[in-house]
Amino acid sequence: MIDDEKPFVSRHRYKHRHPTVLAIYCSDGRFTDAVEDLATHLGHERIDTLTIPGGPALLNRWTADYLESDTITRAARFLIIGHHIEEVLLLAHANCGYYQTRHGTMGPEFIAEQQVNDLRHAAEELQKEHTGIRVRPFYVHPEAERIHFKPVALHD
Repeated sequence: MIDDEKPFVSRHRYKHRHPTVLAIYCSDGRFTDAVEDLATHLGHERIDTLTIPGGPALLNRWTADYLESDTITRAARFLIIGHHIEEVLLLAHANCGYYQTRHGTMGPEFIAEQQVNDLRHAAEELQKEHTGIRVRPFYVHPEAERIHFKPVALHD
């Protein structure tokens, strides 16, 4: 079957060089533009992305399903090595459906604490496997129709 619709041509130019920053975050589209805005604020023109429900939570093999964790770990490794990534942004967001499904009965305080623990664990795992890489975790939450990015300390 032939499609008579004209192809769409983006206004953005193709750039041959890969970005040097990778953002790993939940696939919740309410945060996509804000993540790109954060990257620009941090001095990055473009980002590679690895988005999947739960995002960095899946890098924690102790709390995530093994197959999910293995898949995202392999994908992150591929991007970090193959695209010469120098910095990784890890982002977990408030009201995440992934965490609600897994821990909803535990309450919002428990979920937020688990997200911060998962961010720290993911950062530790990435730095262990990829020495010299900079990892920056953030807890993301909407407030008065704005999206706030709170940096998460790697250690208590």
